[in-house]
Order: sequence, then structure tokens, then C-alpha cells
Amino acid sequence: MAVDLAILKTQYLQNDTATQINRLAANLAQIKAFAQVGAEEQRAQDLIRESQFFIEWVVPSLNLETEPDLATELVALQRQLSRWKLHFSTLWSNSGDRLHVAQLSQDWSDRLLSFSSLIAG
Repeated sequence: MAVDLAILKTQYLQNDTATQINRLAANLAQIKAFAQVGAEEQRAQDLIRESQFFIEWVVPSLNLETEPDLATELVALQRQLSRWKLHFSTLWSNSGDRLHVAQLSQDWSDRLLSFSSLIAG
């Protein structure tokens, strides 16, 4: 990843939680778009890793008493991203697997946008 993580983290954490979740959802939407056409393999990998960082950075700021469902979803998403990262070459080279990644990315993005709407009020 060519991005300076310290700068990325500072910029990310300056946003409120709803905006942070929206950025994560946007990353997943981009992964979906790339997976649908089999394009931008390296960028898709970078987005997966960046999304993992976003989750690592947002979870500590969540109020687990009022946002336990969001925290649970983010932990599950982190596991999913880790599986994709671990098997990325195989997934990306198989069009069926890639389309499954696209569908899952869309599903996750939609769920996160729902949470973001609830948080934003």
C-alpha cells in the first residue's frame, strides 16, 4: 500500500463514526465493482487491506452498550476480509469466486450503510 498509514489514520479518525462507516462501505462498493469485471486486482487488494485498517481504527471508538450489533458486524467483516486476503490470488483468478466476492461486498456495503444511517440519526 503506497499510502502513508499514519496520515490515512489521522484523516480517518477526524470523521464521525457514521462517516467512518460510510468510507468503509464505499471501499466495499469499489471492491464489488472491480470484482464484477476482474479489473484492478492490486487496487482491490489494497482496498481490502485499507478496509481492515478502517475496522481496526473504528471499533475502539464504538460504544459497545449502544452499538453492539455494529461491533459484531465489523468483527465478522474483518474475518471475511482476512479470508479474502489470504486466498486473494485464487479468488481473483476464478470468475465465479470473484462474482461471489462482488455479491458479498455489496451485501456488506448495504449493511454498513444501514448502520451508518442509524448512527447519523
